[in-house]
Amino acid sequence: MTKIIVPATSANMGPGFDSLGLAVNLYLTVTIVGPSSQWLVHHPFGPDVPSDEKNMIVLSALTVDHDIEPQELRIESDIPLARGLGSSSSAIIAGLLLGNELSSTVTLSSETIFQRAAQIEGHPDNVAPAVFGGIVVAGPNPAKPKTFLHYQVQLPADYLPIVVIPDRQLATSTSRDVLPDQTDRRQSVQSSAQSNILVASLFNNDWANTVHLLETDRFHEPYRLKLVPELTEVRRIAHDLGLSGSYLSGAGTTVMTIVKKDQAGNLLDQLKKSEKLKGAQIQALSFDAKGARVIRD
Repeated sequence: MTKIIVPATSANMGPGFDSLGLAVNLYLTVTIVGPSSQWLVHHPFGPDVPSDEKNMIVLSALTVDHDIEPQELRIESDIPLARGLGSSSSAIIAGLLLGNELSSTVTLSSETIFQRAAQIEGHPDNVAPAVFGGIVVAGPNPAKPKTFLHYQVQLPADYLPIVVIPDRQLATSTSRDVLPDQTDRRQSVQSSAQSNILVASLFNNDWANTVHLLETDRFHEPYRLKLVPELTEVRRIAHDLGLSGSYLSGAGTTVMTIVKKDQAGNLLDQLKKSEKLKGAQIQALSFDAKGARVIRD
């Protein structure tokens, strides 16, 4: 059976708001069981997520080719919903790959899948690393309206992401509602400068400074702290160990920390001892360098 695999993503890396994200080794897997008289989607997400042609994966597939034959699908996922790990982006991309796989008349390149997914999602920071893997800087293309540019960053060999996933959801819309309509000019200039320096440090593989720059956001984190107090606790614990590199993943509630591999064990131990993080999923991950893929048996 054919399988479609899409990695989880962590966007809004530091001051790279809506433009900078990475892929990690948590996955959405869609197995094409076979043709069916109607769309049938077996998934683990509960009754609030449709199991028919209204499922986001199916809707996304039908944007590729409305005439594809209904299928029975089996969904497995390590990516929790509404936690800031790109669950909607992974579903959109899985659907586009599904439509591409099933269509007899349409063949989409990875670039086209990225562009379509970014247009559906509205911003490219999750879909870019989900499609291409690794760490990606992406944003609107001023030369071609309604399209997006993307640039791959070399992955560090000696760093890894540690994830803290609180046991509660946070809708992106709710998290966006706390953001101000306008920001102070001085604050905006400083945030823009920090974002530029962060991107420069990434492309120069200067992770000794990158981890500090990841904690300089002023675009969204100060306003979302009241919704995700775990970020403050994670940073406190990391700073007590002399470590930096924590940021709010996407719109939350997940907190991501990028640390050296030889420092990960100590940080994990301390995070798991915190009463304020009780109930959260806490684990070391790895970067996913492959991005979305189709596996045919």
